[in-house]
Amino acid sequence: MEDKQLKDNKLPKFTLHYGHEQKFDCEIECENSIWQHLGPETVADPTSMIQTAINEPLEYPGIDQAVVPGDRVSIVVDPETPCWPEIVAALRQRLLSAGIESDSIRVALNREISEQDLPANLSPETVGTVISYAEVMKGRSMYVASTAEGERIYLPEEIGEADFVISLGPFGFHEQWGYHGTYSIIYPAFASEEEQEKFHAGSQQELTPETSRGTRQTIDEAGWLLGLQYTVQVIPSGAGKLGHIISGSNDAVYREAVNFLDQNWRIQNAKRVETVIISLPAEPGCNIWHAITRTCKAAQSLVQADGRVMLLTDLKELPRELIDPLTMCDDLSDAIRMLNSLSSPEALALHAIASLAQATKLYLLSELEPDLLENLYCIPLANPEEMQNAIQGGDSYALLNGGSFVYVENE
Repeated sequence: MEDKQLKDNKLPKFTLHYGHEQKFDCEIECENSIWQHLGPETVADPTSMIQTAINEPLEYPGIDQAVVPGDRVSIVVDPETPCWPEIVAALRQRLLSAGIESDSIRVALNREISEQDLPANLSPETVGTVISYAEVMKGRSMYVASTAEGERIYLPEEIGEADFVISLGPFGFHEQWGYHGTYSIIYPAFASEEEQEKFHAGSQQELTPETSRGTRQTIDEAGWLLGLQYTVQVIPSGAGKLGHIISGSNDAVYREAVNFLDQNWRIQNAKRVETVIISLPAEPGCNIWHAITRTCKAAQSLVQADGRVMLLTDLKELPRELIDPLTMCDDLSDAIRMLNSLSSPEALALHAIASLAQATKLYLLSELEPDLLENLYCIPLANPEEMQNAIQGGDSYALLNGGSFVYVENE
């Protein structure tokens, strides 16, 4: 963890990363305390680290030893994973060297994503066939197994008929499951909408990530019943890029990923401060609405009552279906009630923003029209220069790089 207390009158220049490739450099004059959490650094040579992770799996043979010619291989990818095209390319090379036909290696996305949010380097020669989530879900649904509780598990045939399945995704904290990653890349990602709602319903904020949870136990049981063996997990850096990568058996990778995540993204014994400056990186594939919700909750855990939150984003638009209802609300409480009645990720994100604005003075750096932000009672900031001016004059500060990745435990 890169937390440190800084007692000088002036904080040396530091950098927070937000949006896509955006940076904010600033200095803060403060007579009291300032602390910062930057998260893990971005890997300088991602190609080398990817190759090392795949060549040295944890508690698992090389994947070229786990397949035989004629096998059909499905690489299931969470599109939020940093460097996933490069990782897929490295996996394909190992599979091709084992005699797997190129057409028998297929890449399935486990979440719907717009074409403009796909990485630019999706070369068919290196990545192969990429199948959208919608296309996967159109396929025939196959019964695979039943849990100890008698729940029947179904998967689309694209996954269920594969001889070898590789899960590839980001590993992180999850409000309902404790941790997301490994088996959850497959299930409940490809479950029915009704089943998915069960796994995402209800907050369990009173529990710590390692507390035993029924949802995570079901996910792990489903993964075991599905015969999932090998996974590749990535932990993002503070800039939202590749910070760490692990491959191997699901159980071994899970243990190692939890250890790295807790050391690098868990903030323990945090003291509340008057001003929180928090950044939200959003690389291609980022689930921006979930990221906003997580970032706002992290800020809420750190800011004093009636304090200030400075949120750095490159958000460009709000959901059109929510703009008119927001403009019709009489006040902030009315807006919060309206948003609380909806369950979409977009509504939950705007509810988190509005709730934070109700409890604090919320400054939002974005590319949104100021009038739209006024409906959420935010103070709009148009550029980093306005942010630099706004942050001065606080009594105490917390600086968080990559707010959507942290888990905060107060004193």
